[in-house]
Amino acid sequence: MKKINIILFAILGLAFVSCQTNEITYPVSTVDLTKYSEVRVLNAIPVTGTSDTLLFNNANYSSVSTALGGYYPLSTPKYFIVPFGNDSISLRFVAKTTTPTVAAFTYKGSMTLTKGKWSAYIYNAAKNPILLQDSDQVPSTDAWKDTVCFVRVANFFFKADGVTPFGKLTLKVQKNNSTVWETVASNVDFGTQSFYYHYTLKNTAGVKPWSGTESNITFAIFDSNGVQYQQFTSATTSVKGAYSLTLQSFSKGRAYVIYIIGKEGTTNNKDQFLNLKQYIPL
Repeated sequence: MKKINIILFAILGLAFVSCQTNEITYPVSTVDLTKYSEVRVLNAIPVTGTSDTLLFNNANYSSVSTALGGYYPLSTPKYFIVPFGNDSISLRFVAKTTTPTVAAFTYKGSMTLTKGKWSAYIYNAAKNPILLQDSDQVPSTDAWKDTVCFVRVANFFFKADGVTPFGKLTLKVQKNNSTVWETVASNVDFGTQSFYYHYTLKNTAGVKPWSGTESNITFAIFDSNGVQYQQFTSATTSVKGAYSLTLQSFSKGRAYVIYIIGKEGTTNNKDQFLNLKQYIPL
Protein backbone atom coordinates (compact mmCIF):
# COMPACT_ATOMS: atom_id res chain seq x y z
CA MET A 1 0.00 0.00 0.00
CA LYS A 2 2.88 2.33 0.83
CA LYS A 3 4.40 1.74 -2.62
CA ILE A 4 1.08 2.51 -4.30
CA ASN A 5 0.78 5.76 -2.33
CA ILE A 6 4.34 6.77 -3.22
CA ILE A 7 3.70 6.05 -6.91
CA LEU A 8 0.41 7.99 -6.77
CA PHE A 9 2.09 10.99 -5.12
CA ALA A 10 4.85 10.85 -7.73
CA ILE A 11 2.32 10.85 -10.57
CA LEU A 12 0.45 13.76 -9.02
CA GLY A 13 3.72 15.60 -8.57
CA LEU A 14 4.67 15.08 -12.20
CA ALA A 15 1.21 16.25 -13.26
CA PHE A 16 1.59 19.38 -11.13
CA VAL A 17 5.04 20.09 -12.56
CA SER A 18 3.73 19.41 -16.05
CA CYS A 19 0.91 21.91 -15.57
CA GLN A 20 3.34 24.45 -14.22
CA THR A 21 5.91 24.06 -16.97
CA ASN A 22 3.40 23.97 -19.88
CA GLU A 23 1.42 27.07 -19.01
CA ILE A 24 0.24 28.84 -22.15
CA THR A 25 1.27 32.48 -22.29
CA TYR A 26 0.87 35.22 -24.90
CA PRO A 27 3.35 37.98 -25.64
CA VAL A 28 2.20 41.34 -24.32
CA SER A 29 3.82 44.69 -24.97
CA THR A 30 2.99 48.11 -23.60
CA VAL A 31 2.32 50.87 -26.11
CA ASP A 32 4.17 54.12 -25.47
CA LEU A 33 1.39 56.69 -25.94
CA THR A 34 3.95 59.49 -25.87
CA LYS A 35 5.15 58.23 -29.26
CA TYR A 36 2.14 56.50 -30.82
CA SER A 37 -1.40 57.52 -31.78
CA GLU A 38 -4.49 55.30 -31.83
CA VAL A 39 -6.21 55.47 -35.23
CA ARG A 40 -9.52 54.06 -36.42
CA VAL A 41 -10.08 54.01 -40.24
CA LEU A 42 -13.48 54.39 -41.91
CA ASN A 43 -14.47 54.38 -45.59
CA ALA A 44 -16.72 57.38 -46.31
CA ILE A 45 -16.29 57.50 -50.11
CA PRO A 46 -19.81 57.73 -51.62
CA VAL A 47 -19.51 54.79 -54.05
CA THR A 48 -16.81 52.10 -54.08
CA GLY A 49 -16.33 48.38 -54.26
CA THR A 50 -15.26 46.41 -51.22
CA SER A 51 -11.81 47.06 -49.83
CA ASP A 52 -9.00 45.35 -47.96
CA THR A 53 -5.23 45.44 -47.39
CA LEU A 54 -4.88 48.42 -45.08
CA LEU A 55 -1.29 49.66 -44.85
CA PHE A 56 0.34 52.30 -42.67
CA ASN A 57 3.84 53.36 -43.71
CA ASN A 58 3.91 50.38 -46.15
CA ALA A 59 3.27 47.87 -43.34
CA ASN A 60 0.16 45.65 -43.53
CA TYR A 61 -2.15 46.31 -40.58
CA SER A 62 -5.29 44.53 -41.84
CA SER A 63 -6.26 42.26 -44.74
CA VAL A 64 -9.90 41.83 -43.76
CA SER A 65 -12.36 42.85 -46.48
CA THR A 66 -15.00 45.44 -45.68
CA ALA A 67 -17.92 46.91 -47.59
CA LEU A 68 -19.01 50.43 -48.53
CA GLY A 69 -19.05 52.68 -45.53
CA GLY A 70 -17.27 50.11 -43.42
CA TYR A 71 -14.53 50.26 -40.82
CA TYR A 72 -11.42 48.15 -40.41
CA PRO A 73 -11.33 45.35 -39.62
CA LEU A 74 -14.94 44.59 -40.51
CA SER A 75 -15.49 42.51 -37.35
CA THR A 76 -15.05 45.52 -35.05
CA PRO A 77 -13.84 49.13 -35.42
CA LYS A 78 -10.50 48.70 -33.69
CA TYR A 79 -7.76 51.25 -33.16
CA PHE A 80 -4.42 50.77 -34.88
CA ILE A 81 -1.21 51.94 -33.23
CA VAL A 82 0.66 54.35 -35.53
CA PRO A 83 3.69 56.53 -34.66
CA PHE A 84 3.42 60.31 -34.31
CA GLY A 85 4.26 62.41 -37.34
CA ASN A 86 3.52 62.24 -41.05
CA ASP A 87 2.24 58.73 -41.78
CA SER A 88 1.25 57.21 -45.10
CA ILE A 89 -1.94 55.18 -45.50
CA SER A 90 -2.91 52.83 -48.33
CA LEU A 91 -6.05 50.81 -48.97
CA ARG A 92 -6.98 48.52 -51.88
CA PHE A 93 -10.46 48.82 -53.41
CA VAL A 94 -11.72 46.09 -55.72
CA ALA A 95 -13.99 46.89 -58.67
CA LYS A 96 -17.70 47.53 -58.12
CA THR A 97 -19.44 45.51 -60.82
CA THR A 98 -23.06 46.55 -60.17
CA THR A 99 -24.51 49.79 -61.55
CA PRO A 100 -23.05 52.33 -61.17
CA THR A 101 -19.78 50.51 -61.73
CA VAL A 102 -16.51 51.73 -60.24
CA ALA A 103 -13.08 50.58 -61.39
CA ALA A 104 -10.64 49.03 -58.94
CA PHE A 105 -8.12 51.42 -57.44
CA THR A 106 -5.62 51.73 -54.62
CA TYR A 107 -6.16 54.62 -52.27
CA LYS A 108 -3.01 56.41 -51.09
CA GLY A 109 -2.85 59.32 -48.70
CA SER A 110 -1.05 60.72 -45.70
CA MET A 111 -1.97 62.16 -42.32
CA THR A 112 -0.17 63.98 -39.55
CA LEU A 113 -0.81 62.24 -36.26
CA THR A 114 -0.35 63.63 -32.77
CA LYS A 115 -1.13 62.30 -29.31
CA GLY A 116 -4.59 60.87 -28.74
CA LYS A 117 -7.28 58.76 -30.38
CA TRP A 118 -8.42 59.55 -33.91
CA SER A 119 -10.96 58.46 -36.50
CA ALA A 120 -9.58 58.76 -40.04
CA TYR A 121 -12.40 59.14 -42.59
CA ILE A 122 -11.39 58.37 -46.19
CA TYR A 123 -13.95 60.49 -48.06
CA ASN A 124 -12.33 61.06 -51.48
CA ALA A 125 -10.21 58.68 -53.56
CA ALA A 126 -7.70 61.45 -54.35
CA LYS A 127 -7.51 63.32 -51.02
CA ASN A 128 -5.99 62.71 -47.62
CA PRO A 129 -8.36 61.45 -44.91
CA ILE A 130 -10.07 63.82 -42.51
CA LEU A 131 -9.00 63.22 -38.92
CA LEU A 132 -11.58 63.64 -36.17
CA GLN A 133 -10.39 63.33 -32.59
CA ASP A 134 -12.13 60.78 -30.39
CA SER A 135 -12.83 61.16 -26.71
CA ASP A 136 -10.26 59.55 -24.44
CA GLN A 137 -13.12 58.15 -22.40
CA VAL A 138 -16.42 57.11 -23.94
CA PRO A 139 -19.39 58.23 -21.80
CA SER A 140 -20.81 55.55 -19.56
CA THR A 141 -23.60 55.23 -17.01
CA ASP A 142 -24.84 52.85 -14.36
CA ALA A 143 -26.00 49.88 -16.41
CA TRP A 144 -28.78 49.10 -13.91
CA LYS A 145 -30.09 52.51 -12.87
CA ASP A 146 -29.78 54.74 -15.94
CA THR A 147 -31.87 54.53 -19.09
CA VAL A 148 -29.81 56.69 -21.41
CA CYS A 149 -27.31 56.10 -24.19
CA PHE A 150 -24.95 58.46 -25.99
CA VAL A 151 -25.02 59.36 -29.69
CA ARG A 152 -22.42 61.24 -31.76
CA VAL A 153 -22.94 62.14 -35.44
CA ALA A 154 -20.38 62.75 -38.22
CA ASN A 155 -21.29 64.23 -41.62
CA PHE A 156 -19.73 63.02 -44.89
CA PHE A 157 -22.72 63.38 -47.22
CA PHE A 158 -22.30 64.78 -50.77
CA LYS A 159 -24.45 66.39 -53.41
CA ALA A 160 -25.25 64.41 -56.57
CA ASP A 161 -21.81 64.96 -58.12
CA GLY A 162 -20.20 63.02 -55.29
CA VAL A 163 -17.66 65.83 -54.81
CA THR A 164 -19.50 68.85 -53.41
CA PRO A 165 -20.45 68.55 -49.72
CA PHE A 166 -24.20 68.59 -49.12
CA GLY A 167 -23.88 71.07 -46.27
CA LYS A 168 -24.84 71.11 -42.60
CA LEU A 169 -27.06 68.26 -41.43
CA THR A 170 -29.29 67.76 -38.44
CA LEU A 171 -30.13 64.23 -37.28
CA LYS A 172 -33.50 63.74 -35.63
CA VAL A 173 -35.11 60.62 -34.22
CA GLN A 174 -38.68 59.65 -33.58
CA LYS A 175 -39.41 57.27 -30.73
CA ASN A 176 -41.50 54.23 -31.52
CA ASN A 177 -44.53 55.59 -29.67
CA SER A 178 -44.33 59.21 -30.82
CA THR A 179 -44.81 61.47 -33.84
CA VAL A 180 -42.50 64.15 -32.40
CA TRP A 181 -38.97 64.58 -33.78
CA GLU A 182 -36.18 64.70 -31.18
CA THR A 183 -32.96 66.45 -32.25
CA VAL A 184 -29.86 64.34 -31.63
CA ALA A 185 -27.26 66.46 -33.47
CA SER A 186 -27.80 69.93 -34.93
CA ASN A 187 -26.07 71.60 -37.92
CA VAL A 188 -23.16 69.18 -38.20
CA ASP A 189 -20.94 70.55 -40.98
CA PHE A 190 -19.24 68.35 -43.57
CA GLY A 191 -16.11 66.66 -42.21
CA THR A 192 -17.00 67.35 -38.58
CA GLN A 193 -18.74 65.54 -35.76
CA SER A 194 -21.12 66.50 -32.97
CA PHE A 195 -20.70 66.13 -29.23
CA TYR A 196 -22.24 63.10 -27.56
CA TYR A 197 -25.98 63.53 -27.08
CA HIS A 198 -27.65 61.97 -24.02
CA TYR A 199 -30.59 60.02 -25.44
CA THR A 200 -33.23 58.88 -22.95
CA LEU A 201 -34.71 55.55 -23.97
CA LYS A 202 -38.40 54.67 -23.91
CA ASN A 203 -40.24 51.45 -24.69
CA THR A 204 -43.47 50.95 -26.62
CA ALA A 205 -45.52 51.91 -23.56
CA GLY A 206 -43.72 55.24 -23.34
CA VAL A 207 -41.95 54.49 -20.06
CA LYS A 208 -38.29 53.97 -19.24
CA PRO A 209 -37.37 50.38 -20.16
CA TRP A 210 -35.66 48.30 -17.50
CA SER A 211 -34.61 45.87 -20.24
CA GLY A 212 -32.38 48.60 -21.61
CA THR A 213 -33.20 48.57 -25.33
CA GLU A 214 -35.50 50.77 -27.37
CA SER A 215 -36.33 49.42 -30.81
CA ASN A 216 -38.21 50.71 -33.87
CA ILE A 217 -36.62 54.15 -33.72
CA THR A 218 -36.97 56.26 -36.87
CA PHE A 219 -34.02 58.36 -38.11
CA ALA A 220 -34.28 61.34 -40.46
CA ILE A 221 -31.90 64.07 -41.55
CA PHE A 222 -32.72 67.74 -42.11
CA ASP A 223 -30.83 70.45 -44.00
CA SER A 224 -29.61 73.77 -42.62
CA ASN A 225 -33.05 75.29 -43.32
CA GLY A 226 -34.81 72.67 -41.22
CA VAL A 227 -36.27 70.83 -44.23
CA GLN A 228 -36.35 67.04 -44.07
CA TYR A 229 -34.08 65.52 -46.71
CA GLN A 230 -35.90 64.47 -49.89
CA GLN A 231 -34.70 61.70 -52.18
CA PHE A 232 -35.96 59.81 -55.24
CA THR A 233 -38.55 57.19 -54.36
CA SER A 234 -37.99 54.67 -57.18
CA ALA A 235 -35.89 53.72 -60.19
CA THR A 236 -38.64 54.62 -62.64
CA THR A 237 -39.71 58.05 -61.46
CA SER A 238 -38.18 61.43 -60.70
CA VAL A 239 -40.56 61.97 -57.79
CA LYS A 240 -38.94 62.68 -54.44
CA GLY A 241 -40.21 61.93 -50.95
CA ALA A 242 -39.10 62.60 -47.38
CA TYR A 243 -36.36 60.18 -46.36
CA SER A 244 -36.48 58.28 -43.07
CA LEU A 245 -34.98 55.06 -41.72
CA THR A 246 -36.92 52.90 -39.29
CA LEU A 247 -36.25 49.74 -37.23
CA GLN A 248 -33.17 51.17 -35.54
CA SER A 249 -32.46 50.44 -31.88
CA PHE A 250 -30.43 51.86 -28.98
CA SER A 251 -29.40 50.14 -25.76
CA LYS A 252 -28.87 51.89 -22.45
CA GLY A 253 -25.38 52.61 -21.22
CA ARG A 254 -23.85 52.37 -24.69
CA ALA A 255 -22.26 54.98 -26.93
CA TYR A 256 -22.92 55.11 -30.68
CA VAL A 257 -21.20 56.93 -33.52
CA ILE A 258 -23.44 57.49 -36.55
CA TYR A 259 -21.66 58.66 -39.69
CA ILE A 260 -23.76 59.87 -42.62
CA ILE A 261 -22.21 59.07 -46.01
CA GLY A 262 -23.22 58.78 -49.67
CA LYS A 263 -24.59 61.21 -52.22
CA GLU A 264 -27.81 62.53 -53.71
CA GLY A 265 -29.26 61.06 -56.90
CA THR A 266 -29.54 62.85 -60.22
CA THR A 267 -32.71 61.58 -61.94
CA ASN A 268 -33.93 58.54 -59.97
CA ASN A 269 -32.86 56.30 -57.12
CA LYS A 270 -30.41 54.19 -59.14
CA ASP A 271 -27.52 56.52 -58.40
CA GLN A 272 -28.35 57.83 -54.92
CA PHE A 273 -26.52 56.41 -51.94
CA LEU A 274 -27.57 57.68 -48.54
CA ASN A 275 -26.22 55.58 -45.69
CA LEU A 276 -26.46 56.12 -41.96
CA LYS A 277 -23.74 53.82 -40.70
CA GLN A 278 -23.02 53.28 -37.03
CA TYR A 279 -20.60 51.56 -34.70
CA ILE A 280 -20.04 51.27 -30.97
CA PRO A 281 -16.65 52.81 -30.12
CA LEU A 282 -14.33 50.66 -28.04
